[in-house]
Amino acid sequence: MVRYVWRIIGRVSVCVIMLALLVPLPATAQDDHPVQVLFMHHSTGQGVIWQGGVREEFTAIGYEFWDHGYNDEGLVDPAGNYLGINWDVPGDNTDPDGWYAIFNQPITDPPSNTLSHMLQADVILFKSCFPTSNIYDDAMLNQYKQYYLSIRDVMDHYPDKLFIPFTPPPLVPNETDAANAARAQQWADYLASDEYLAGHPNVVVFDFFHLLADENGYLRADYRADEWDSHPNDIANGITGPILVEFVDQAYRDFVPGEPSTAPTGDITAESQAGSAGSEAETDTGSDSAEEPDYSGSDEFQSAQLFAGFEDETAMEWWWDYTNEPVNTFTCALDSAAYSGAYALHLTFDIPTEGTAGCGVNFETDASWVEAQGISFYWRTDTPGLIMHFALAVKDPSQQNADASEATPFEVELWTESGDWTQVTLFWDEFTKAEWVGDTGVDTFDPAQIAWLVFDVGYW
Repeated sequence: MVRYVWRIIGRVSVCVIMLALLVPLPATAQDDHPVQVLFMHHSTGQGVIWQGGVREEFTAIGYEFWDHGYNDEGLVDPAGNYLGINWDVPGDNTDPDGWYAIFNQPITDPPSNTLSHMLQADVILFKSCFPTSNIYDDAMLNQYKQYYLSIRDVMDHYPDKLFIPFTPPPLVPNETDAANAARAQQWADYLASDEYLAGHPNVVVFDFFHLLADENGYLRADYRADEWDSHPNDIANGITGPILVEFVDQAYRDFVPGEPSTAPTGDITAESQAGSAGSEAETDTGSDSAEEPDYSGSDEFQSAQLFAGFEDETAMEWWWDYTNEPVNTFTCALDSAAYSGAYALHLTFDIPTEGTAGCGVNFETDASWVEAQGISFYWRTDTPGLIMHFALAVKDPSQQNADASEATPFEVELWTESGDWTQVTLFWDEFTKAEWVGDTGVDTFDPAQIAWLVFDVGYW
């Protein structure tokens, strides 16, 4: 196997993007063990578990039920024992952007981050807490949708796992307003709809919101502990617990797992977490000091040769840039402040409305790229909320002698919420033909025909 890593960095006023590891992104295989149900949650989930008898009911019908709360509580085994182990949920964040970050973590064996641990279970339940239901505008609602579409794309690549996202619980009226509560209803409706679920047989949604909400989208009066606390009370939890267990049991009975693959598997046992208590040394936190996993020789990665990357300063000779006015400043250069290795690509720019710019490189792929399932990289920016387009351009296979400039760009829109290094994983089926191309060029994305890539910044 060939280990290949490319590095890149992206915007400022100052931004950074780092690209690393073209991966085949395998799915996990089934193993002979009791069905393991894992519930990732915070306080409202804990209330349902303890006051709704969830652990006892799962045990009674033959499941192993594990759960993981806040990092300071960590993993709880089927007997209800707190194991003193946590999976270092980044920032303890289980809002939609937190789940987006988790589902874009690299898969490691042994598990060394939240997603890798989660994938050891057969059935994976995960939820956000009630602050998520305070959706203050349509842009926020649309952002939630984009996060969960990306999460769904990742779940699609693990067809032997059953994923059960929750709609978030509603808020009491004193913690929101009518417009925000209405958008929370829309968000729950969307997650539970065919628009989100159709064609994705390993994803079902537990509609926690509508179990608890009144007709106006607020937590029901009889389910409130008081008028300022949005935690469902013991009445609500006592009703919800058995409903949840029955829902999961029926969903698993209806589930037909996909074909097994070679991704890591294992039991969620205390022994398998050895060395991960506190997630101190092994967990990839995305910080500058984090070590990149050594994938050399791993069957999880296909041997597709790329180009030299940024370890050699002469690599920049191969990169080109462009600007579409108005652009005040735009540069792309190597920077030693890399996620790992010697360099990353640093994009610095000041672009007024309607201007765009980009930094790209020409290279050639071959049939080995078809064996991969996507591409992965790390990026960082000093501008939270940054939007960037990443594009791969595909040649027409019937015109092999055509110039690279005639290749058709297929792109993905990306955004960031923080200044930390974040891994982005993009599957081939996420790339769509750039709208500005119109009817020209090829209509099908073929990874074996990629001629160049580009990072675009600015306004569209």
